[in-house]
Amino acid sequence: MSTLWLNDWENTDISQLQRLFGITDSKLDGVELILASHHNEDDSGYAFILYCSRHILYEINASHDSELNLIGQWQPEETTLEALLFRLTRGNLGKNQQGDDIFASALLAVLKRYMQ
Repeated sequence: MSTLWLNDWENTDISQLQRLFGITDSKLDGVELILASHHNEDDSGYAFILYCSRHILYEINASHDSELNLIGQWQPEETTLEALLFRLTRGNLGKNQQGDDIFASALLAVLKRYMQ
């Protein structure tokens, strides 16, 4: 499955992600990048990345002020399909403060493919 690049990162690639987060190739060893989204709103931004490594899902949640500086925020947290689905359907994952869909529907579609 190829990476789904969304919103401000629609034309991004892995090398740009490495530069933005300040990570080396070794941090991406064995990583299957699934989804990467970045959205700017009101002089701040939010990034969400979902990847799989050794059959385990990880997510990264990062934010910044007016300058796109994500250095030091590559902090993967182990997650599950169930946890992501719960946060999508009962929480606000993938939505902005007003409740608008930023990447929720795209993430839901990706998760449904993984569940098959």
